[in-house]
Amino acid sequence: QAKRLLGQIVDRCRNGPGFHNDVDGNSTIQEILIPASKVGLVIGKGGETIKQLQERTGVKMIMIQDGPLPTGADKPLRITGDAFKVQQAREMVLEIIREKDQADFRGVRNDFSARMGGGSIEVSVPRFAVGIVIGRNGEMIKKIQNDAGVRIQFKPDDGISSERVAQVMGLPDRCQHAAHIISELILTAQERDGFGSLAVARGRGRGRGDWSVGTPGGMQEITYTVPADKCGLVIGKGGENIKSINQQSGAHVELQRNPPPNTDPGVRIFTIRGVPQQIELARHLIDEKVGGTSMGGPGGFGQSPFSQAPATPHQ
Repeated sequence: QAKRLLGQIVDRCRNGPGFHNDVDGNSTIQEILIPASKVGLVIGKGGETIKQLQERTGVKMIMIQDGPLPTGADKPLRITGDAFKVQQAREMVLEIIREKDQADFRGVRNDFSARMGGGSIEVSVPRFAVGIVIGRNGEMIKKIQNDAGVRIQFKPDDGISSERVAQVMGLPDRCQHAAHIISELILTAQERDGFGSLAVARGRGRGRGDWSVGTPGGMQEITYTVPADKCGLVIGKGGENIKSINQQSGAHVELQRNPPPNTDPGVRIFTIRGVPQQIELARHLIDEKVGGTSMGGPGGFGQSPFSQAPATPHQ
């Protein structure tokens, strides 16, 4: 019955306003309203964007400029062609408008030309350098995107691998240029901070510069030790507590799946990544869950995690 009702709605819309079949029965006409502020974006300089869109999708597009509507009003864009192609063209137009909301005009133009015949490449960025590539408040990544004329997005973090993948989208030579800038940044970071690409800094992150990448207050990574019987309290049912700690603090907290071989079996080690304020907040939230009995301190490789912690009953 649900399927039948859906069918009825689709049929109604087909014959409804803004969507009607032409006389020859093969071509469909659909009109979508373009916000006044975005009309120029869809048309493009000298009509270049709307022309490229028509060539790419094989439909006819007309922006209806004249009409009873005042100048500042939204304008209907009429798309005519094969029903499937019309749908594709409509999606593309909406995508351009969406991206305008997310990026400045230059980024969109480049991304549009990328879709018209560019591509994307993937660049691996060691974890410690991700903060540098993004920059404070995203300034560095914006600068790279503008300088190279590409779009860069980090793929979702799996929280396990030692590298994050940055996807660079745009024309091939622009992508290569951006990849080169990113590689330079990673190299500079390695030299400046004395890290090899796999080094992981351990420390309590109380602003002692254990892992200040770039500016003071940059990204840091610390380890935090919790009694094994309290580990479940930190993680929570289905991981809900640890998710909530991540959301509230802005840090990335995860349980070390393979702790160093000489770790005491009575403890669990968590890794916390973020800027110092986020790390402090995450530690505070973990302490609240555990009831103030966490061991604190870094579980170093060469020593028992208890060397900086108060003696515990089973020691």
